[in-house]
Amino acid sequence: MVVSEVFGPTFQGEGPSLGRRCGFVRLGRCNLACQWCDTKYTWRGGPVWEESHILETVQQFPARRVVVTGGEPFEQDIASLLQALREAGFTIEIETAGFAPLAKVQCAALAHQLNVSPKLAHSGVPYERRIHLPVLFFLRDTGRAYFKFVVDQPADVAEVDTLVATLALAPERVLLMPQAITADAVLSKSLWLVEACKSRGYGYSPRLHILLWGAKRGV
Repeated sequence: MVVSEVFGPTFQGEGPSLGRRCGFVRLGRCNLACQWCDTKYTWRGGPVWEESHILETVQQFPARRVVVTGGEPFEQDIASLLQALREAGFTIEIETAGFAPLAKVQCAALAHQLNVSPKLAHSGVPYERRIHLPVLFFLRDTGRAYFKFVVDQPADVAEVDTLVATLALAPERVLLMPQAITADAVLSKSLWLVEACKSRGYGYSPRLHILLWGAKRGV
C-alpha cells in the first residue's frame, strides 16, 4: 500500500470528532489536484508499506482511534486494512472526497465514521471529476457519514446549500470549515463562516492543527 506518512498520537483537527486523540494513516495518491490542497506531497505517492507494518505502527500509539486519510484513501484497495484495524480494536475514521469509483468505496461500511468532503468549484477541479452523486448517496446511506465542506468565500456557501439539498442531508450532518493554512486566516474567515452555520443549522469546524502548529506535517 502506498503510504505518505503514519503518525501519532495527535488530535483530530477537523470535523465532528475534533479534539479527539488519534493516530493518522495518510495514504498516498490523489488525482483531484485541488489548487489549494495543503497535502500536495501525497500526490506523488510515497513508499510502499506492508499492511502488517501499518498495523504494527499504529498499535504503538496509545490512541485507539485511527484516521485513514490521504490523498484520497479510496484510490487504493483499503478493505483489508480496515478489517485488520477493526479486528485490532480501533475506532476508524475515513477522510474522503467521495469521488472514487463506487466499487472501491463499498468497504466504507467497515469504518465507524466517514468524514466526506466533496470539493467545491473554488478547488479548480471540474464538476464532473469532483462530484459523483451515486458515491455520495452511498456514503450518506451508511448512516456513518458527516459532510464537511471547505469554504473559501461567503459566496461558496450557496454552492454548499445546493449540494445539501441535492443529497437531502440533515443539517446536523453538515459542517463548514474555512479554507486556510494559517491561524490568522482560520480565525478571520471563521467570523463570517460561523454566522452562515448558525443560520442554516450546520456545524462549524475550525482547523485545530493549524491553530496549534501551523501547516506542518506529522502533527
